[in-house]
Amino acid sequence: MRLEALVGATLPHGNTEDLVLTAQWATFICWLDDRIDREGLGSTPGDLERFTAPLRRVLTHGLRAPTLAAPHTAALTDLWERTATGMPARWRTRFIADYTDFLDASEQEAAHRRARVRLTLPEYLQLRRRTITVLPMLDVLERTGHAPMVEIPRVRARVRDARRAVADIVGWVNDLASQADDAEAGHDNLVTVLARQERCATAVARAQVVAMIDDRRAGFRTAAAALRADLGPEPDRAADLGRYVDLVEGFLAATLDWLAVTGRCTPGPGPGRESRRAAPS
Repeated sequence: MRLEALVGATLPHGNTEDLVLTAQWATFICWLDDRIDREGLGSTPGDLERFTAPLRRVLTHGLRAPTLAAPHTAALTDLWERTATGMPARWRTRFIADYTDFLDASEQEAAHRRARVRLTLPEYLQLRRRTITVLPMLDVLERTGHAPMVEIPRVRARVRDARRAVADIVGWVNDLASQADDAEAGHDNLVTVLARQERCATAVARAQVVAMIDDRRAGFRTAAAALRADLGPEPDRAADLGRYVDLVEGFLAATLDWLAVTGRCTPGPGPGRESRRAAPS
């Protein structure tokens, strides 16, 4: 998967400990996504819920994995203990909420697939933002990139909007690349949802998705520039906000480059068929 390239580009000045921890989170996220998308975890009612239940307990109750715990439970226990140590309570609460929401969304998506539910475009976009795992990964990067999210009232809403924009961009790029695989599996995808809603050909829908991605990226760049300029009278907070915006921008650029270079989500034989939600974000 060449995750070292993704992590190195995201944290170009990171120390070994931070790089290793980030890579391990990315590996865990990709592995779990592949279990759901490639191996059909969730195709039988209750399977995915039983798989995620111990993950939820690790996060919400701080339980240590027992000696005979399943590998995925032991892995998350280790990652969570190493990542959460020294982080403030507000960050812990936010990470737990973001990761639990990802698990909830994954279970909802699996239920929709089993029932062959056809989501509307707004419904699909909302769910897609939650299944891509970008928000939990951005939380991890606050720890390993040493750039806490600035949450003062003046910028809080815009910072959260910028995070959601990154999740949308990565999710939509994944969908554009994996459209053929998703169609073959009978899974909904942004391209197919658009084609169904607009009653247009797949090629037309793909062009619309490209335009959506370009527009979302342009909006994100504008928002990032405005955030950097917003706290001029408060130099200390401006520096903190600038570091966080740099981190988010760097992660987005690194993720898109990684997807393009590795072909992880590119249709066709080989590694590109791994997962439609594989971006560790």
